[in-house]
Amino acid sequence: MNTIIPTIDVLKTVVKISASIPEESISPYIDDAIDIYIEPQVGAKIINKALTGTDSNNLNAKILRCLGPLTLMLATPELGIQIGDAGITVDNQQGKRSPANEAKIAAAKESFYFRGMSALDRLLNYLNENIKDYPEYDSHVKNTTGSLPCFIKNAKEFQDKGMVNIDYSTITYRIMLPTIRQLQERNVQAMIPSDLYDSLLTEELTTKKSILVDYIIRYLANKCAELYTTQSSLETCALTEAPRFRAIIRPIYQDMAANGNHYADQAAYYSEKIRAYLTENAAELGVTLSNYTLNFNSKEKHLFTSIS
Repeated sequence: MNTIIPTIDVLKTVVKISASIPEESISPYIDDAIDIYIEPQVGAKIINKALTGTDSNNLNAKILRCLGPLTLMLATPELGIQIGDAGITVDNQQGKRSPANEAKIAAAKESFYFRGMSALDRLLNYLNENIKDYPEYDSHVKNTTGSLPCFIKNAKEFQDKGMVNIDYSTITYRIMLPTIRQLQERNVQAMIPSDLYDSLLTEELTTKKSILVDYIIRYLANKCAELYTTQSSLETCALTEAPRFRAIIRPIYQDMAANGNHYADQAAYYSEKIRAYLTENAAELGVTLSNYTLNFNSKEKHLFTSIS
């Protein structure tokens, strides 16, 4: 046990667990839950601050709300078994409680996981709202998200400007961030002249540029959601228990006979909006677009030629 969960009684304040369970049966899973789920999100210094009890605010209480369920999520499959010379065994004595079946264990794990990750998102929101009190967290975020500029800076922008519902989840946004950056560098950079692209990321935006950035954010959010909700992506993600984007509203299939979805249609729509906006506002945006129109009426160009 540790200073965040010093006793079983403290753990009982956030999860339903028998007071008779030995502390040594739970203790290993506490450390694993911190290492696997919480520390990568908040940073080692925030965890150390909580463990040493040097924070005078609500940090330990916030961490406890996510640490408790995630600890039991890891412990649930193993608590009812024993490992010895006979291999993996379970108690089966008449008149006593029997081990839960696999369906109930799976349901309990899912509930612990949902509660723990939701509480972890609330912990991240708390740290963001009180960033001046937690400069260690600010440094951790900058180190983990990298120094490369991104059009979508946080979960709120992804949802409010991108118009894709992720329940304002910082965890979901961070999971998607590498994909967002890949789409930004591969797709968006190919749509926009390089000078304009750099200025949109590094300079103060004019009204025209701000509108263009809004179109880019909507394209990136919908394209990213499209990639995460394709049939192959869903099948792959179903094989793991890693956190992932789950559409709050199911993708809307405009043609029930086709395997397309609303996010793909929206991404294509905003891609065209970006190109059209560039063409209509080239002068105000300070770019010169190449003219690819073929002038068949010019003297030097002919659609047909004589081969006689």
